[in-house]
Amino acid sequence: MDRFSWSVWIINALLQWTLFARLLKKNCWQQHPAFAIYIAFCACKTSLLIWVTQFERPLYFSVNWGCRIIGLPLLIAVLVEIFAAVFRPYSTLPKGTLRWFRIAYTLLIILTAVVALTFPGATPGDVTNTIMVLNRSASIVFCGAFAFTALFSSYFGIPWQQRTYGIGVGFLLFMSVDLFISSLVAMYGFRAGLAMNNVSMLGYTLALFTWLIYFFRTDVPFRTPTLDELKRLQKALDYSERKAESFRDTL
Repeated sequence: MDRFSWSVWIINALLQWTLFARLLKKNCWQQHPAFAIYIAFCACKTSLLIWVTQFERPLYFSVNWGCRIIGLPLLIAVLVEIFAAVFRPYSTLPKGTLRWFRIAYTLLIILTAVVALTFPGATPGDVTNTIMVLNRSASIVFCGAFAFTALFSSYFGIPWQQRTYGIGVGFLLFMSVDLFISSLVAMYGFRAGLAMNNVSMLGYTLALFTWLIYFFRTDVPFRTPTLDELKRLQKALDYSERKAESFRDTL
């Protein structure tokens, strides 16, 4: 590993432990428990990988991908936590909001499956290639999910200064970079991932800085969506429903 990559690893580990210490000191883990557990896991993972790289290099691949598998349910828990914060309470939402979000996520899953089948990777059937394609698929799902949530959060009383919004933005930045790199790896093989490894780590560094900025600032309380905001959302939902009904009538 070159000196630059090693420096980025050390910086990311320090940033992760600093963020986790901040979450504990300010009791932010009580409001964002899934996010706090995710950061604690990532801090331990990075520290472990640094040790493995230095003393047990042959284990790096197994430890790295094993940690990714463990981190997947934690990432899902964070997404659910953000989703619940954005759309709480459900009773105040305009009619059809949750239904259209379910449709959006279903289409996202279908898109992911189509991409996986259409672009099966550089060496279909190879175990490493399968892992890379699965990683790309997960990146598409999470990147799209965080993008949808961030796009509509302003309708539900979450200003951009709020920590929940900051968590989502950080993940969106990181997952966008991860999607780009995992797509290259799935298409051109593992060597492409090695060549872009520094870009991936810097993308995560950017996310860590984003989270640190949000958690070192005073949090902004939720506000109740205005009637005009809810009317605009309801109008958009009604328009989508009319277009869907018009499409069904033509069949």
